[in-house]
Amino acid sequence: MINVPLFADEEITAGVVGVPKTAVALDEASAHLDYVNAPDDEPARPAFEVTVYGAPAPQGSKSPKRNKHTNRIHLVESSKYVKPWRDDVVAASLQARGRGWKPLTGPLAAEMIFTLTRPKTHFGTGRNSERVRPSAPWIPAGVPDLSKLARSTEDALTTAGIYRDDALVVEYRRLMKRYHTDHGQVPDVMEVSGCVIRLWPVEQERAEV
Repeated sequence: MINVPLFADEEITAGVVGVPKTAVALDEASAHLDYVNAPDDEPARPAFEVTVYGAPAPQGSKSPKRNKHTNRIHLVESSKYVKPWRDDVVAASLQARGRGWKPLTGPLAAEMIFTLTRPKTHFGTGRNSERVRPSAPWIPAGVPDLSKLARSTEDALTTAGIYRDDALVVEYRRLMKRYHTDHGQVPDVMEVSGCVIRLWPVEQERAEV
């Protein structure tokens, strides 16, 4: 418990003249609480953060395709939207990192919050065209697979030089997909499709001697 003296009618005699002791005491108490509540195991700000606008696409599902010149069969990405999404992630990341950026090289904790656009069939018609039908799913519990969305995004971050390799990601603090209609209700869900990405360095835990 923090005891805050309240002297509404007294003024500070040293320092800034005319500022009530109440204000100073409250400021000191607030600063103390901020220090106490600050987590010890993570920096106040992520090492990297970016908001990507675009249509998130999964990576991992591949289909066989025969090369008409060599007659050989190759596995290619099933989704034609993977490359555009990866390009969006790379472009946004290059802009966010700025000049002089050095790729992260230590273990990382990540957050990826994907926002998907609801299909038009989820909405009513006429005057209800902006209302989600009661029968529509409230959450995107279907394709695209969340793990495959993360995979395409992780690879794009490697391409952008944000970290040395996506194998550095050792944990996820938040990994989710939501519809854009959850904007304002679920933190980091966007008004349009895209993804909010954050990376933190993971400090090595030292055993007590």
